[in-house]
Amino acid sequence: MFHGSPCTLLRPALLLTALSLFLTGCFNVEQDLWIEPGGSARLVVDMGMPRSVTALARLGGTADAREALLAQAREAEKMLRQDPEVSQVMLRDYEKDGQVHLVYDVTVKDVTRLPELYRRAAEQHTQGQPSSPKDAWDFRIERQGGDYVYTQRFNPEKAFTAPVGIGDEAAEQAAQELAKGMVKAMLINNRLTLRIHGPGIGETNGTVNEQKDTVEWKLNLAELMDAPAEGREFRAVIHGGEPLWLWPLVLGVPMVVLLLTVAAARKRRGIAAR
Repeated sequence: MFHGSPCTLLRPALLLTALSLFLTGCFNVEQDLWIEPGGSARLVVDMGMPRSVTALARLGGTADAREALLAQAREAEKMLRQDPEVSQVMLRDYEKDGQVHLVYDVTVKDVTRLPELYRRAAEQHTQGQPSSPKDAWDFRIERQGGDYVYTQRFNPEKAFTAPVGIGDEAAEQAAQELAKGMVKAMLINNRLTLRIHGPGIGETNGTVNEQKDTVEWKLNLAELMDAPAEGREFRAVIHGGEPLWLWPLVLGVPMVVLLLTVAAARKRRGIAAR
């Protein structure tokens, strides 16, 4: 092996990072978010991993990739159950078409709490790694008046931070590019699907259905890594609607005013007729 070659530059720490990205990134991901009028929400994330990835896991010293992922997922599930904002959390796995699927199903009282819960759950999958896929996702849900502003931004450079001491700037850059190339090769056939369901969808850069209550993004993960900044940001305004308990007030107050007006008019006519 020649000194300064790419193989030399990809030091063990960065190699482990790349391998962890292989193992946690080679998923087909479907994410569905339902936002209710009162502000509660349900998030379902379905990640499909090929059975063949177990062979790669052995290279990283893990005997069974499926069991390792399930163990990490159970730790995340345990953490979520302890949060007072979480109404319900379920974790399940199944096999279909040669893939092992891991599904998170989380219901929260306040949809704006989801990004923080997501980050905490992701940390359970990536403890001890110098950088990880979770670092690459900027996930936000903010309340603006009666609407919710959803933003999910992919920053791939944050997932390829070179460990301290790898060498000079050129060496670090070469190592990062090599790791990125390895992951792109792994993700070439994998897709990311994001959907948001709500009372109404406003301004967005996604595809909205005819009923205007669902917005969707479908992307190839490898292409996403090379997309320009605007192509790596998913945003939507979700109209919150009104909580169901407000409808009696919304409909009832005008009705009461109308009835009082009619009653007063009849009373005046009765007096005038005497």
